Amino acid sequence: MEFLGILAMWTDCFFDEKAGARLLKIDEESYEVGDIDYNGSTEALESYIEKSDLENSVFVEKIEQIFEFAQTGIEDNLGWNLLDLMTEFGSFRQMFCSRPIVSFKDNGVSMLGGDDDPILDTLLTVTEAAYARWKILEGDTLTLDEIALLAGVGIKTVRNAVSSKGHDRLITAGRQDDKTVVEAAEAYRWLLTKKGFTGPFLYHEEPPYNTYETLGQFRHHCYVLRMLAKLEIADLAKQLGWNESLTQAYTDLENLDVSEKLSILSPNTLLELGKFYKSENLNTFVIEGSRILASAVAEYQAKQLFN
Repeated sequence: MEFLGILAMWTDCFFDEKAGARLLKIDEESYEVGDIDYNGSTEALESYIEKSDLENSVFVEKIEQIFEFAQTGIEDNLGWNLLDLMTEFGSFRQMFCSRPIVSFKDNGVSMLGGDDDPILDTLLTVTEAAYARWKILEGDTLTLDEIALLAGVGIKTVRNAVSSKGHDRLITAGRQDDKTVVEAAEAYRWLLTKKGFTGPFLYHEEPPYNTYETLGQFRHHCYVLRMLAKLEIADLAKQLGWNESLTQAYTDLENLDVSEKLSILSPNTLLELGKFYKSENLNTFVIEGSRILASAVAEYQAKQLFN
């Protein structure tokens, strides 16, 4: 609303002295005309906004819905078509990302311009998060900045995940426009493990892995299959007749807690698990899963020699 209030008052410079009053839908007689000097204060603007009908404006309604989509990734509750919203706010981002400084009003409201602009920063962050959500749904690559935004973490955390040699490292897909990018499926896999990511769970079928580059990817395959079956780990263990040791080993896998316990998850166990889920990628699940588990356990054992 403050953003719209500033835009409305700018129109005085382009149309006539009362253009802002008409856009704000307030009494023209009480509206201060022309290039008024605010002396660095926003009191006049705030009083105009309070009297206006801006809370029911199209922009406010749309930004609220695009914000909800940015938070949840759910498009069913949108009052407008998602593609139309993304197109409109794409234009908004292109226009205002250049950070123009256009303070027409003497010492006027210096927001919407310059390096420090809380109003514009907030709106751009919302639209950037919505765009990142859109890219996941469309299967487009994401930049590290976009992944950090959706995960609710700093960019350093994402860069560390990319450069890490650990079991949950983030696998990149090269560079686009001089920026490191990650495939949507891999970005989403990594995001699902982060507390700051608000979901939702988008899978309707098991992920189509042909191999696993990390233990984290195999863990993800197991996790998705369990979620699709709508089972807690305790329920899964009960249905498969697992003992306490086997149940703990599987729990450690889903928590990416690597130790020698993972060796209990034998190829026969994986075969039984894959058949239980009626996996369409049974060979990959058993053979590649056994390989990545054995590799993780061997690496763990080797590291213990130096501790």
